[in-house]
Amino acid sequence: MWIVAKYKPKELKTLQNSFFKTLGEMPIFYSPKIQYQKNINNKLKVYEKNILDNYVICKHNKFSDNNVINSLKNSKGLIYFLNGCQFNQNELEKFIGFCKSNEDKKGFLTQNFFKIIEKTKAKFISGPFTQMVFDIIEKEGSKLKILINNINITIPKNSSKFLYSFI
Repeated sequence: MWIVAKYKPKELKTLQNSFFKTLGEMPIFYSPKIQYQKNINNKLKVYEKNILDNYVICKHNKFSDNNVINSLKNSKGLIYFLNGCQFNQNELEKFIGFCKSNEDKKGFLTQNFFKIIEKTKAKFISGPFTQMVFDIIEKEGSKLKILINNINITIPKNSSKFLYSFI
């Protein structure tokens, strides 16, 4: 069974060890991440970010037992478990499957994860245009025509070099 846990910042390893000690074996932990670049002092630095912030999705057969969940509530590094996970197993499986199907070889989410909706403004979160806001002019096949500072540019929709999020 899958559960969703909120953990204290920078204490994921502590939480994993605590779960291991209580359960006797390591549960499966999943937290989808993106890799992005930021221009600092004219140098591109690469960063990783968990898109769920301080939440992690965990799977273990013993999670279906409420006594086990109650014994884990005082685990080091844990803030709390989200309620209702037992009723949302299909949605959790679908979300994890969707994330995994949109990961690159290194395990980071690609632009396909951030589906293009009918929004027209977005902001780059990686690449040479990091932090720049742009307007989507036209969607054609696998490319986007965008407008940045009154300059028309065509970029690939599904490139890992140009990650963007809608605003």
